[in-house]
Amino acid sequence: MNILVILRMRREKESFHRICVTKAIANILILTAYIVWAVPCSYMNAYYFPQPFNAFFGAVIGWGPYLMSGPFTQICLAVNRAIAISYPHWFDRNHRIPYTKLTLYGLWTFALLISLPSFIDGCSYLFYPESIAWGTMDTPCSRTLTDLFLTGVITMSIFSFTVNITNILKLLKMSMRMGNSISEDASTARKKRRRAMFVQCIIQDCTHASDCFINNYLYTFYSAQWFQFLCGAVSGLFIILVDGLEVCNEKFFEKIFRLLMTVLHRKLRNVNRGASRVSTVHSIHVS
Repeated sequence: MNILVILRMRREKESFHRICVTKAIANILILTAYIVWAVPCSYMNAYYFPQPFNAFFGAVIGWGPYLMSGPFTQICLAVNRAIAISYPHWFDRNHRIPYTKLTLYGLWTFALLISLPSFIDGCSYLFYPESIAWGTMDTPCSRTLTDLFLTGVITMSIFSFTVNITNILKLLKMSMRMGNSISEDASTARKKRRRAMFVQCIIQDCTHASDCFINNYLYTFYSAQWFQFLCGAVSGLFIILVDGLEVCNEKFFEKIFRLLMTVLHRKLRNVNRGASRVSTVHSIHVS
């Protein structure tokens, strides 16, 4: 999916497509670390490669590319939408300074610099063959870095979610101002776009924060190998799959929205039926 995103968008010049390509590249780096390191280590078990290699691939999985795959590009996409909605004339203009490229280069540099502390002995994020999962070391340095990292990811997710919700509210306000000046087909298309955008921002802003919580805290609740494997490797790979789907398939979020609405309507219908039955029984007893 992520390779398809790069193939489809690599020649596009719009800032949105460049951010999506950057996100896909980061996801591919993470997948490469799984294939090159995690899979051989799982088969070789106690004979896996030296500690520095483990720390290096842990930095790829848990630090630099992970930040570019998730929080950093989430904020970029949210701000990109905000500028497109609030300042459309400035957004569509051709600028001499490539603001998007400079921002992405700066974020890559910052993400790699943040990864450096994980190479310090006792601060690394490692792959453990016995549990077939990535995890922190049981040291004060590693725990402190993990807490700071998780706090940062959650904070950036909240910021990105707030910006996205503000964007949706602005779109609603603009559509209300236009009123009946647009056709019914155009109005329906805009409603679909807003629904897709709403589901997309929820998924984008919650997936990586949820993965950090699952991978760093939830896995400690149960020591079974299968549970830790689900919380570690499966959780991380599932997020990469969702990242590729959300960009590659334009109708993906519309399908999710319809599924959520169907489930919600069924639950509300069951609640209403239960309430009507209770009221009927109550009236019978009263009479």
